[in-house]
Amino acid sequence: MGPVELAAIEIAAQRVKLPSGREITPLEALKFCYNLSETDIEILIVMLQGGKYDVETLANKLGLSKATINRSLNKLAAIGFVERERETRKTAGRPRYFYYIRDPANLLSKIQNDLDFCAKAFEEGIKNMLLSSLRKAVAKTNE
Repeated sequence: MGPVELAAIEIAAQRVKLPSGREITPLEALKFCYNLSETDIEILIVMLQGGKYDVETLANKLGLSKATINRSLNKLAAIGFVERERETRKTAGRPRYFYYIRDPANLLSKIQNDLDFCAKAFEEGIKNMLLSSLRKAVAKTNE
């Protein structure tokens, strides 16, 4: 078993108990809040080990198609998890891009801020839903 699989198992073993009693992993929370796929998570785990990766290297490492890897990398870049840099070439040909996590501490901070934002949005949405239901119940009682 390689370091990627070990890291995934270690993260998956960590569980958070919700008020309902249901237990989830941090990866499940990330998947939910950012709409990440299993592939997105696999790539993120690889990239958290440091270094710069191109699409072909990740495809070979994970045994997935380049199109699948490219789609996930674009999503991870769009949400600010990874950065992309174009390879400087002296020869003609299609440009190659390298993807990397600039600063894992900043990534963690971003995730914490985003999760706080999500929690506040859920809180506000639930509060509005409950207030609306309460108003309807009061209006019905006053009829």
